[in-house]
Amino acid sequence: MMAGKFAAALVLVLGAASAPLFAGNDKVGAEAADVATAPAAPNLFAKPLTLRGKLGDAQIEMHLQLKPDPTEGIQGTYTIAGQSTKILLAGESENTDVIMEESINGKDVSGEWAGKLVDNTFSGTWSTMDDAVTKPFVLTVLTAKPVK
Repeated sequence: MMAGKFAAALVLVLGAASAPLFAGNDKVGAEAADVATAPAAPNLFAKPLTLRGKLGDAQIEMHLQLKPDPTEGIQGTYTIAGQSTKILLAGESENTDVIMEESINGKDVSGEWAGKLVDNTFSGTWSTMDDAVTKPFVLTVLTAKPVK
């Protein structure tokens, strides 16, 4: 399956800002009302994050932050240890759920990250757009060093 243009795919994903990205809740009645009125979690990306850990067997470092207009989601990059190529990331977060698309060339979507950021751990599954290849990932948020 052809992934399409990176920007076009992001418009499709992020363009539906009024509809939750993680829809699929088939609860009805009072249960649905409880879900709709649940308070939002504090923004996980209020400050830029640096994460390190494993994507499959590879060691990586990831940088994530809010986009200039925070209502448009998150953006960032990651690099694989021993390589200089920065892979671009863009996506959204809702509560602890995070979903991002990546692009190696800045145009085409080359993969997808789906996971949860709980406490200082971001974990889940990375996959190619056709799901032919999937890899688990576990990344740890690095704590900021105080400025002296």
